[in-house]
Parts: sequence; C-alpha cells; structure tokens
Amino acid sequence: MIRDEVLGLCELTNDLLYHKIPKDKVYFYIEESLKIGKSAARPYKGMNIIEVCKESGIEIEYLKESKKTYGVSFRAQVEMSQKQTKIWIYEGSLADLAKNSEYAGRKPISYQDALRIHLCHEFFHYLEYQQNRFVSEILPKITTLQVFGLKREGSINRCSEIAAHAFAKELLKLEELPNVYDYLYLINSGQMKKDQFLEMIQSYEKMLEKPAL
Repeated sequence: MIRDEVLGLCELTNDLLYHKIPKDKVYFYIEESLKIGKSAARPYKGMNIIEVCKESGIEIEYLKESKKTYGVSFRAQVEMSQKQTKIWIYEGSLADLAKNSEYAGRKPISYQDALRIHLCHEFFHYLEYQQNRFVSEILPKITTLQVFGLKREGSINRCSEIAAHAFAKELLKLEELPNVYDYLYLINSGQMKKDQFLEMIQSYEKMLEKPAL
C-alpha cells in the first residue's frame, strides 16, 4: 500500500507552480489538502454517491465514447452553473480503467467502483463550487515572482485534486487514494514501466522523510 502523503505528492508535482513551493511547505500543502477532503466526506459517510448526486440536483449523463483533448481520454467531466450541474460519465474510458487496475496480484476494481470513484471526485468539486470555498484558494498562496519589492502570487490548483481524492477515499472506504489507479492504468496499458513507477514512489517517500519537510 502507498500512503496518502506519497500519492498526494504524485498529484502535487503535476501542478504548474510546484517548483515554486518552498521545500519546507510541500508537506503542509499535501497534509492540509488531505484533511479538507476527508472532513468534507464525513457528512456523507454510508450514503450512495449516485443517490447523493441525484438528491443534490446533479444530472448524470452516460456516454459510450470518451471525449479526447490532446490525445487524452476523459473518464468524467463536470459542468457547473447557478442553474444546473451536470456530470458526464464516459463509460468506455471507465471500463478501460477498471480492466487495467490489476497490480501485483491484487484484483482489478469493478466498473461500478470506477464509476463511484469518479462521481465522488466530481461531487467534491461541486461542493467547492456551491460553497465558494476552493481548496486552492483556502490554502496560502505562494510567491511566484518578486521584483523590487513587488510580489506576484499564485494558487496551487492541484490541492483541490488531492482533496477530491481524499474525499473519494474516505467516502468509499478505499485502501489508497484513487489516483493510484491512474498509474496502474499507465503501467498495464504499457505507457509507464513498473520500475519507473516504483522508483518514483521510492523517491517521493524519501522526499517526505526529509527533516526539512
């Protein structure tokens, strides 16, 4: 099992401003994002996420084919406005993810598991929108440029993604943050070597063990 903080770092390193985060603040952004996501899930524990979406007035539309942007296939998308929130579920991509989620002898997740994970993820973003409390805005901004006493600041947008993963894990009682399945998919589909994945995890473990963090 890979601990939450490490999988959180896997997500954080994808942020465009990751290299601007002070090294001694990396753990803070991960830990706080995880806390926010887990806390947001508690009122919904034991509830069916599909029913939660329906009761919240969220429309769910199932499509066979996945929308692609720059060669990347989407598994789910959400569109939010004051009038309506709608989640598109791309069944083919979800089925492909489920089929390619086996790893080191453990069984792959089911299509329904993949569906619930993605609905939880998008529902968390819906909560952010409804409450106007985005994780990336709640947490402190970082300085991206400082010249002659003038500062430019930016938000770490991937913190919202870490929190959404934590929300799904808490609500669905998963063993790991669900972004682990993105990496298992890459490995099983031949887009990433197993050794590369293990080396990345090991290096992130070491990063988070440094006294400065």
